[in-house]
Amino acid sequence: MGLFDKSTIEKEIKELPSGFLSIMLDAALSANITSIAIVGGVVRDLIKKSNNRDYEIIFNDLDLIIEGDTSTYIKELQRVLGAESVKVIRFNKNYKTSEVIINGIKVDIASARQERYPIPGENPIVELSTIKKDLIRRDFNINAMAIELKDNRLIDLFSGSNAINNMKMDFLHESSVLEDPTRIIRASRYSAKLDFHLSNQALKQIKDTINLWPWKWNIGDNTDLAPSALSIRLRMELELLLENKYWKNALKNLQACGGLGIVDSKLQNDQRLIERILIAKKSHIEPLTALVYESESPIYLAKRLHLNQQQKEIIEGACRLNKYLQKIEANNLYKNWSPSKWTTILEKINANECSFILEICRENPLKEYLKSWLFNWKNIESPIKGDDLIAKGWEAGPEIGIEIKRQRMQLIDEQNIF
Repeated sequence: MGLFDKSTIEKEIKELPSGFLSIMLDAALSANITSIAIVGGVVRDLIKKSNNRDYEIIFNDLDLIIEGDTSTYIKELQRVLGAESVKVIRFNKNYKTSEVIINGIKVDIASARQERYPIPGENPIVELSTIKKDLIRRDFNINAMAIELKDNRLIDLFSGSNAINNMKMDFLHESSVLEDPTRIIRASRYSAKLDFHLSNQALKQIKDTINLWPWKWNIGDNTDLAPSALSIRLRMELELLLENKYWKNALKNLQACGGLGIVDSKLQNDQRLIERILIAKKSHIEPLTALVYESESPIYLAKRLHLNQQQKEIIEGACRLNKYLQKIEANNLYKNWSPSKWTTILEKINANECSFILEICRENPLKEYLKSWLFNWKNIESPIKGDDLIAKGWEAGPEIGIEIKRQRMQLIDEQNIF
């Protein structure tokens, strides 16, 4: 029984019930789809398992590719298994992909396609194609393999299995980075996750392409004009990298190959970047927010990458805070400020608490004052409430607020002496 036989695959991947792959194939054939194959991480894992029986396959989902329309195929699966057993989670019309849950198993189904990049860095033009042509348009040799379910054979056009055995990965084409610079981020993520090395040719292609900067848009230009691979899709790849279990090694790989240069030159050369992101993560700040804040122009990069509104507000608040603190630091009088004075100043800035943490992570010279306010002073409340003052004969009005604040500040100073 061969390595790529359907029953063998189901034995190796315990999450797949016996006969599951045969059902996938039969449904394809009954829908006049003559070719269906497994692609992605399962193929890599099976090859690694064949060389190391102790290798543990961690199954997350099954990636299938078909020569045909995914909608037609899913309708046939629903007819065979029942609509309640095949739930469509996501459908992308442009890229002809679908994500479904089949009896609890996540399955990504894609129509075989080929892509053309009329403008480097922009989204490609997609056309239906064959499985072999689909493999040709992919990023790395270790990802350009498929297991054909009809005849249980491995399709390996770029010696991907040898690359896995040698633990070395390479781009498929000389223009891979030119067409899609986000492949640099994926290369760093895969090499960290799989403990593979990039080939010398791949490293040279990354460095040469970035140095040449062949894209019409440059860092510093209008963010609205940035191509997708240098904006939205770049953000998505950075998020995947930073969410990965091996994100620290992935970032090291990215800096080592010069890959962060497509994001920001300061990030590329920051030797303490990982340390600062790690501190931010421990404080429950999204790592991408922390990374962007360490860049040369955080607000600009946040806009370019299309960060969400909350992320932008945190970064903008941290920038305001940093600017204000620079003015304070230039005036040595701050050394004589009381805790209440610091509290009044910092609360006027009206920045998100996460903004303070970003500045603390950056090791602002005044970080001890920031930490004192964030973790102590701001949590101290006035010993008296408005109702208490009214009960004592105070008339409702602004004077009550002033008195509450005065007593709060007095308590802050009493409980905290420098």
